[in-house]
Amino acid sequence: MTLIARNWESVLETWGSVLDAVGQPVWAVDSEHAVRYANPAAAAATGRARPSDLLGRDGRPVAAAAVPQAPEADSGEGALTRADGSLLAVQWSRMPLPGADGDATLYVFQSRTEPTLHGLRPQAPEAAFQLFAHRQAEHDRRYAETLQYGVQERLVRALLGLSMARQELSSAPSPGGDLLHDAIRDTEEALAGVREVTDALCPGALRAGGLPAGLAALARRHLGRLTVSGTLSGRLPRLVEIHAYLLVAEAVERALAHGEATHVRVTADLGPHVDLGPHLLVTVADDGAPPTAAADLAVLSALTQRAAGLDGVLTVGHTPGTGTTLTVTIPLAAADDS
Repeated sequence: MTLIARNWESVLETWGSVLDAVGQPVWAVDSEHAVRYANPAAAAATGRARPSDLLGRDGRPVAAAAVPQAPEADSGEGALTRADGSLLAVQWSRMPLPGADGDATLYVFQSRTEPTLHGLRPQAPEAAFQLFAHRQAEHDRRYAETLQYGVQERLVRALLGLSMARQELSSAPSPGGDLLHDAIRDTEEALAGVREVTDALCPGALRAGGLPAGLAALARRHLGRLTVSGTLSGRLPRLVEIHAYLLVAEAVERALAHGEATHVRVTADLGPHVDLGPHLLVTVADDGAPPTAAADLAVLSALTQRAAGLDGVLTVGHTPGTGTTLTVTIPLAAADDS
């Protein structure tokens, strides 16, 4: 994978393994429309031996003469140029590359002549991003477990050993004792950093006790500013727990940081629904300012996408003098716990 911008390297470290496995041709272009990443399906569809053979080429599909597209269209019909000069008719969609700075764009292609498999249509771009989000959430869960049960435990053992050594040397001041003191301080700071990153990825309370425990831990992190309540008590499908927790955490952060709220109330309930069947209902209500700033709107857009990844719906309401309420409804009947 050859990339120019350093932040693309970081983004595609996250998404690359997932994009490589997508059966549809996919590539990412920079602000000059040059291809900076292509998956194996894109190389195969265009007759190239390797994805790297596409790098640097113009990534814009050839416009269909009979169906002209607006310059900023997000989808359309056109063609890709194969290595032998022939054209492959495609339908295409494009979207910003998640996490990348600037004008980085991801194209997803579908052959217009490609037959369906067992009556199923090729995966839509929205469904592909749902898969990306689910796999990333699962990766974060595993990374958090590695940090908690690997790195964090080793740091705790090191801290205990250093503390015992300091006790042995405490009878008489010495340069060695000062060095141990500094080492203990640095280890304590490193341990606190590991715990912070672990909680950001997937808190141990969430993994051990489910969404109620995760939300309770979040309330302890924002002691006095966040109240959690509701009737939810049991475990939910793992993906629902992870995404619902992250959604609440992001919504709370938005309210406190951007909305300048003094208090946030979170409720989580489980119940039936006429149309949805069993579902999770989460509300995040704050007493802050309305979400009108660009940063607020960007967060709300990301939260909407996270809810949609679970076939859920997010609504936002603001009452002057009262605050903002986010309501998220996530159906559970079709939730995949794999």
